[in-house]
Amino acid sequence: MTLPGRTALRLSRPALAAAVALLALAAPWPAHAGDALPPDLFAGYSFTRLGDVSRHGGSVAVSFRLVGPIAAFADASLHHGSVDSVGRDDLTLMAGPGVRLGRPGGLVVFARALAGLVRERASVSVLDVEVSESDARFGVMAGGGVDVPFASRWAVRAQADYVWNDVKDPLDTGAGKSGLRASAGVVYRFGAKP
Repeated sequence: MTLPGRTALRLSRPALAAAVALLALAAPWPAHAGDALPPDLFAGYSFTRLGDVSRHGGSVAVSFRLVGPIAAFADASLHHGSVDSVGRDDLTLMAGPGVRLGRPGGLVVFARALAGLVRERASVSVLDVEVSESDARFGVMAGGGVDVPFASRWAVRAQADYVWNDVKDPLDTGAGKSGLRASAGVVYRFGAKP
């Protein structure tokens, strides 16, 4: 319902996710120098749905503290799927800022906004001959997650990100190339007390 003379504000899902990520990055979080989070390394299973294709693969990420809760993130993932006998592979290589909140050895939550390369490859086999085409473009990814500790240097991570990119469909089938990516795996925390 809108009031007379007022226009309703409607945001698309990508715009809403980007707004939430930017608000999280801009929020004034208290920083405790004695409670600095150590760098961490994540590796695990990753699922993404880009356009109309579900893909399975893996993800690796590293993060480290810059100032207070502000951190730098680097993320790489590789997925494979197929639809209508056409193989679909995607590779993302991204980096950017974010925030990590928590305590060393404890629960950690994070939000991030990354940018970098998204490479899409489509392939089809015809009479034992594989024909493929690929395209690479700039992409943006925003999201967050939570690390739940199970040992002094180890944690389990669950995270979700939304990937936007302008990669054209290599086989021109009209499929979109933006979508949700969810990952789960283990985190090793460097410098955490044993």
